[in-house]
Amino acid sequence: MSAAPEPVAARPSPDTEAIRDAYLSLLGLCLCDLAGAGTISAGQNKLDGKSGEEIFSTPLPAERQVARYTGMDWPMNGLSMVGLSRLKDLQSLVEQIVADGIGGDVIEAGAWRGGASIMMRATLDSLGDDRQVYVADSFAGFPEPGRIEGGPEDRLDLRGIDFLSVPEDQVAANFRKFGLTDNVHFVKGFFEDTMATLQGGNWALIRLDGDTYDATRVCLDTLYSGLAVGGHIVIDDYLMIAELREAVDDFREEHGITDEITKIDWNSVRWQRSESGPRSEPGSVAGGVALSEIEARNPRLPDAPSLGEIEARTQLGEIKAQIAELEAELEELRNSRKPLGRLMKSIRSKTRRKR
Repeated sequence: MSAAPEPVAARPSPDTEAIRDAYLSLLGLCLCDLAGAGTISAGQNKLDGKSGEEIFSTPLPAERQVARYTGMDWPMNGLSMVGLSRLKDLQSLVEQIVADGIGGDVIEAGAWRGGASIMMRATLDSLGDDRQVYVADSFAGFPEPGRIEGGPEDRLDLRGIDFLSVPEDQVAANFRKFGLTDNVHFVKGFFEDTMATLQGGNWALIRLDGDTYDATRVCLDTLYSGLAVGGHIVIDDYLMIAELREAVDDFREEHGITDEITKIDWNSVRWQRSESGPRSEPGSVAGGVALSEIEARNPRLPDAPSLGEIEARTQLGEIKAQIAELEAELEELRNSRKPLGRLMKSIRSKTRRKR
């Protein structure tokens, strides 16, 4: 893994633009959980050689924090898993649409804890721009794959990973922490069910992070026609997840989209819209609930055992199984009057075998 720039915020100064830059760079560190004395990663339990559904936590040492900078790990406590480099690129796109006078709102489809949308809203606020930010997510994990036609027969199934399921009120609380409560709308539900409510929207920036063929394709089918010429679309995981890439490539081919795809990093891409591709007349969207209408609750704190705790629990389970086996043999002795010598020989054999 190549080295990444040290995660340090920009230095503030009396200059207004420098203060804005310092604020957004510090926000990025906070969203990625890189502003404190240390940080923790989360991952799926692979102690048995297979990818399990149980999540474990482990400290991320300074020499491996390049993984967080480049979005290669799951932060246990951070609000974004896209990494600092992608957050900075997203910030620059928001700044560009404002500078270029591109009309339309911005939307993220697939928000997790809301970090990328928080960066978009904060960047807009720092520029005095009051266009709307839409945050679309199920807020309940992933649906059964294969709900739409087309695409690969064998599809990615991400159901059952609770770590990827963040309730709507918790994401709303994350926005409130940073004072970003205005001009934010939440669109709750699986994309196959909710994207139709966004038909007719006018977008300057679209960020897709749906992970699957179904989610990506339904978002493209619904949102792309409302993307303004000169606006930008960001596709997370395009370079990592084959079926997601297939959804994007299928859509571009079907609609004759030849706009150059720009690589952001090892994972993600974007392109700037030209006249090619489907277009619709700007309208208004029916979907979305204002953040101010979402009930404020105490957020659920993320929790996962450490690798050491998982190993200890596994060993404890093995010991309990040994005890149960010995108790069964003892009961057999009581019932059949099995010679004590044979039982002791069995116990010694099992003990040596476990060492």
